[in-house]
Amino acid sequence: MNNTDHSRKFTNQWYESLNLDDTRYYGVFLKGTKESRFILIDPVRWLKVFNADNEVKENMKAVMAKRNGPLFQPKRKAVFDYNINVMLSKLDEIRREWDKTNKPIINRVLSEICGKFFTPYDDDLAQIGILNADEAVTNARMKTFFSHEFAELRKKELYYSLYAQYFHQMVSQIEALCIRVLTQNGFELDTFCRNDLYVFKGNKQELVRDLDGFKDFDKMYAIWNFLKHNSLSTFNVLKTGFPDVLLEGDYTQGELACFHVNFTDELISSIFDGADRFFKGYCRLVFGEDELEAMWNSEEHFLQNVYREIENGQNPLGLPFWL
Repeated sequence: MNNTDHSRKFTNQWYESLNLDDTRYYGVFLKGTKESRFILIDPVRWLKVFNADNEVKENMKAVMAKRNGPLFQPKRKAVFDYNINVMLSKLDEIRREWDKTNKPIINRVLSEICGKFFTPYDDDLAQIGILNADEAVTNARMKTFFSHEFAELRKKELYYSLYAQYFHQMVSQIEALCIRVLTQNGFELDTFCRNDLYVFKGNKQELVRDLDGFKDFDKMYAIWNFLKHNSLSTFNVLKTGFPDVLLEGDYTQGELACFHVNFTDELISSIFDGADRFFKGYCRLVFGEDELEAMWNSEEHFLQNVYREIENGQNPLGLPFWL
C-alpha cells in the first residue's frame, strides 16, 4: 500500500500526545455509534505497541497490506463470527474436560479397586480351631489370590466400560458441534448424517476425505458406530479400516463392543489431534477461513487487547472491581 498525505498525520509524536486510556493511542479508532459502530486500525501503530507470534504477525502484515488507505477495517465483528473459532474453541473445551475432569475421575475410580490381603486368622474356622496353623495359612493365601484376581477382572471390565461411555459422550459432543456450525450456516434439515457434513455447500466428498486429519475423524465414527450397534457389520468396518484399535480375538454379533476396543489415552488424544487438523482444513475448504487470520481479524480481538492493556495500566495489581 502506498502512503498518502492523509496517512502522514499518524506520527509517533501524535500518538504519544494521547492518554493511555484513549484507544487511538494503540492505533484503534472507534467510528459510528451503537449498532452502526465499527473500528479502524492503524497497522503500523498497532504492531509497534503489541507483540504477536511471528507467524501471526506475518499473516497480519500480509492481510493488512491489501487495505485501501492508511487504516485497516477488521473483517468480522466478533471472534466467534468465524466458524473455525467456534469449532476449535469447543473442541479444545471438550479436550480440557477430558484431561482435567473425566480422565482423573476414571483413574481415581480404577485405583480404588484392589484385592484384599487376608491373614490366617481372619477366617472364623481358624479362630475356633477347626483349621490348624498350616491350613489357615494356605486358606489365607488362596483367599488373597482370588481376591486380587477378581479385583483385576473387575478393574479391567470397568476400565473398558468407563472409556466406552466417555468415548460415546465425546463423539456426541463433536457431532453436535458439527450440526450447530452447519445450522448456523444455512443447514435446514432436521436429520443429520456424516454425508451432510461432507457435501455441505456443494462440496465433493472426495475433497473432504482428502483433508489432513480425516482418517482420525473417520476412525472416531467407526469406533462410535461399533459401540452403538454391537453388530458384525460395524465390527468388520472397523477391522478393515482400523484393525489397530481392536483387541485380539473374534467377535460374535451381539457381544458388547466396548470389550473389543483397545481404549487408551493415546487413542483419544490422537482423535482430538486429528479432529483439530480436520476442522482447520474443513473450514478452509468450505467457508474460506484461515485459522491464523481468524485468530486476530475481528473487531473484538483488537478491542479486547486494547481494553486489557488499559486495565493493566490503571489496575496493575489486578484487584477486583469491588475493592
